Amino acid sequence: MATRTEDIQSAHQWQHDPFGRNGSGWTGILREHRGAAGFALAASVVLLGWLLRDQHSLTAERGLGYILGIVSVCCILVLLIYPLRKRFRFLKFIGPLPKWFRNHMFLGVSAPIIALYHCNFQTGSLNSRIALFSALAVSGSGLVGRFIYSRIHHGLYGRKANLKELLTQVRLTTPGIGTLGTFIPELTNRMSQFDREVLVPPKGIFDCVKLPFVLSIRTFVHYLRLRRFTRLSLTFHARRSAIVAQHKRKLEKTIQLYIRNHLYHVRRVAEFIAYDRLFALWHKVHLPFFLLLLISVIVHIAVVHLY
Repeated sequence: MATRTEDIQSAHQWQHDPFGRNGSGWTGILREHRGAAGFALAASVVLLGWLLRDQHSLTAERGLGYILGIVSVCCILVLLIYPLRKRFRFLKFIGPLPKWFRNHMFLGVSAPIIALYHCNFQTGSLNSRIALFSALAVSGSGLVGRFIYSRIHHGLYGRKANLKELLTQVRLTTPGIGTLGTFIPELTNRMSQFDREVLVPPKGIFDCVKLPFVLSIRTFVHYLRLRRFTRLSLTFHARRSAIVAQHKRKLEKTIQLYIRNHLYHVRRVAEFIAYDRLFALWHKVHLPFFLLLLISVIVHIAVVHLY
């Protein structure tokens, strides 16, 4: 069997960078996991403050504790700049949108942490508890939104993906297009059947939430089945062809890379549909949380200084 040179090159390229990530070595690893590193640092700061809450004399009414309260409020006010910059074009002069998006995410995590230090991890009065829990709810909602956002965009700061280009990748990675699929035609049939089963739009919110978890397991199991089928098929052909027997290992590796590539893109399309719906729902939830935070902070400041 003659395998196209570009097919093999594409497969080897996918082997080295199966998910299209840029960078190599420690630089690439840090770029890929910088979000997780930031959240780990934030969690460490919170844990440290909780463990040492009895070791310092921070109070919300005076001194450093009071200053931290002001800083937290300022962070919350700056959070407003990103949605305003996104909505109104005349605000272009304040800076590019990706920059304010990064600031929005950073301050969305920093503001509630500073507020926790401001109150020394004590809930306090009713209005204090409402303001604190509102800040934590907005921060938690923002983390969920960040995760969903990254699933429907090209990277955290890239443009939004679209279903058409994702489906194009699925078609381009189908083995039936090249000689690999014609060599093992049943492989194409099995992959196409899996595509039809998976690429079904979820019916409700619960289906959107569970789809990524269920699909990851289904994709992995299907990959193992296709890999076993490929190995058996090549073994069968190797008994009848000296050329196939000579290049059996290389052919098996190339076909397996194609299978992985195709299943990755199919899974991404299915997840994109689910995450796109979840992101639309998240927008409707996150905005009321943020408005509640603003109101609760205003009430908290008024009560503290007037009474």
